[in-house]
Amino acid sequence: MLFLRYIGITPLYGILMVVVPFYMLFAVRNRKAISSYLMRMGYAGRWRRFCAVYRNHYYFAQAMVDRFALFVGLEGRYRVRITGNEALIEAINRPQGAILAGAHAGNMELAGYFFDHSQKVFNGIVFGAEAKFLNRQREQILSRHQVNLIPVAADMSHVVLLHQALKRGEFVTLYGDRSLLGNKRTQTSFLGAPAFFPIGAFQLAVRMDVPVWTLFMMREKSRHYHIIVREIDRKSKAEDYAAAYASMLEEVLRAYPEQWYNYYDFWKC
Repeated sequence: MLFLRYIGITPLYGILMVVVPFYMLFAVRNRKAISSYLMRMGYAGRWRRFCAVYRNHYYFAQAMVDRFALFVGLEGRYRVRITGNEALIEAINRPQGAILAGAHAGNMELAGYFFDHSQKVFNGIVFGAEAKFLNRQREQILSRHQVNLIPVAADMSHVVLLHQALKRGEFVTLYGDRSLLGNKRTQTSFLGAPAFFPIGAFQLAVRMDVPVWTLFMMREKSRHYHIIVREIDRKSKAEDYAAAYASMLEEVLRAYPEQWYNYYDFWKC
């Protein structure tokens, strides 16, 4: 953080170009998983796929740097464009709560720094075992943007907090491509093959009768991001929400194929 504050973001990006190959060398499982995913995305040829795997790791490393850059108040160095902002503002002005389903793609957490709507609280679910210092920094800064953090707890008490937030008419952000609300899941088509998606977030939406939006924040070029928000048509079943979500995630990944960061074989889990 001191490096970012006094030296800058770009020099740290340069250092990452040297660090990433060492990570790729030793994190064999991660490398193979992303290579398999990129093969599904049409990356033919080993060399082309290897270069894409490198970029995937490099973009992920840059995403981590960007998180820390915002921790030290450098949000003014970033440029963001939003697709679907007008419809989202309409939803924010309604008294009803909603679920924003994101993914381990792009840099979803950064969206909290650029949504500045004082009339609605956004509740973001976070990994509870992360370093306390990081969570304190994140919470302190995001609270200025009406973002409240709910850590994932082993006793599942975070589910109660999510229910309460939706009852208050607040927004809840959840990941739709990795389970944080129990182990229930459903199988649906994804990138040409059956894959399992968690349905906890969508079961919550059906139970609480709240709308579901997808939220993706994808990197376009250095310090430029594209936030994509779209509402999913109302469904009566969580499985139908999951299928619609998978279709929207696929659409986004086809536009930004090297920015998915699920480092395991998604289709065999």
